Amino acid sequence: MKKFSGKTFIWGLAILLALAPAALAQTKMTAWDGTQWKDLTQELKVAYVLGVGNMASFETAQAGAGQVPCISKAFMDELKTKTVGQVVAEVDKFYNEKPDRAKMPVIEVILQSCTKFCAAPPPAEKKK
Repeated sequence: MKKFSGKTFIWGLAILLALAPAALAQTKMTAWDGTQWKDLTQELKVAYVLGVGNMASFETAQAGAGQVPCISKAFMDELKTKTVGQVVAEVDKFYNEKPDRAKMPVIEVILQSCTKFCAAPPPAEKKK
């Protein structure tokens, strides 16, 4: 077994410390869009939609009666009438029919149908 000198250790440590910020910068979370979606397997697409469903279910459960976030509730209601496979097929169809929208985040494609159920609240009335 070869022994490393103290100088080699110091140089190795210096290189590691120099490269660490670049590695950490690359771990920044980004939203998946159509360019990544088209390369995913069917299983990963299903897992993605299930993850969105789990998030919506958790948010709905935590909100309490009468305070459920509209988009989460709408998505949960949508999953009562559609299978996860149907949601995946709709996302596939969206990106296939609209290649110019490939940069649109997958989460936005999934939830855009829910937003029609969530009208913006009316503006607050001004007190006189």
